[in-house]
Amino acid sequence: MSTQLALAAQRRLPKHEPMEARERLQSAHKGLFGEALGIRFLEAAPERVVAEMDVRPELCTTPGILHGGAIMAFADTLGGSATALNLPPGAGTTTIESKTNFFASGRTGNTIRGECVALHRGKRTMVWQTRVTGPDGRLLALVTQTQIVLEPPRSPQEQLAAMFEGKGAAEQKALLATLERGGAAVYRALAAQEPDADARAELLSAAEREEQNARTLEGQA
Repeated sequence: MSTQLALAAQRRLPKHEPMEARERLQSAHKGLFGEALGIRFLEAAPERVVAEMDVRPELCTTPGILHGGAIMAFADTLGGSATALNLPPGAGTTTIESKTNFFASGRTGNTIRGECVALHRGKRTMVWQTRVTGPDGRLLALVTQTQIVLEPPRSPQEQLAAMFEGKGAAEQKALLATLERGGAAVYRALAAQEPDADARAELLSAAEREEQNARTLEGQA
C-alpha cells in the first residue's frame, strides 16, 4: 500500500479556501495516485467519506476482474483522506496498519462505491472502516486501517524550548549552562579558522561571554 499518499494529499489541502470538504479532497489528489485510480469523492465530512471508482481494464488482475490491490488502494485513499479532514494545521498522516477481507469481485464496466466511517478519532491515531460495494450494493470488501497523526515539524526555536519543558529551575539552569559552554566551543572553533585578526578577536570575546553566562548560571561568578 502507498503509505505516503495520505500525507501528500493532506499537505495539499487548501484549508484556507472556502471550498466544500469534498471539493478539497478531490483537488488534493489531483496529479496523484488517487486521480490515477479515478476516484471521485461524493461526500466528505470529518466522520465519513464516500467515493466511487470505475472498474477499468487496466485496474484488473485478469480480464474483467478488478485487482484486489486496486480495492485496497481505493479504501486506503479514503481512510487517509478522512484522516486529513481531522488533522490540526500543519500535521500529516500515513497508514500504519491495514486489513482487508474480500467477499466478491469487482467487474469491468461497473462502478464500485466506498463508504469510509470512523471507528476511532484520537490525537495520535485514527481508525477507519471502509465498505466497498458493487453497483447492486453487494459487499465486495471490508477494509479496516489505522492512520498515525504526524505532528507538524517544529522550528529550531520550538525544538530548543521543548528541551526545557517539564524541568525545574535548577535543571533549566544546568541545561542552559551546558548550552552556553557549547556555544563558547563553537565560537572558539570559528575563531581558529578566522584569518582576520579583528574578527577573530570578536569571536573569542563572544566565547568568553558565553563562558561567563555559564559561570553565572552555575553560581560561580
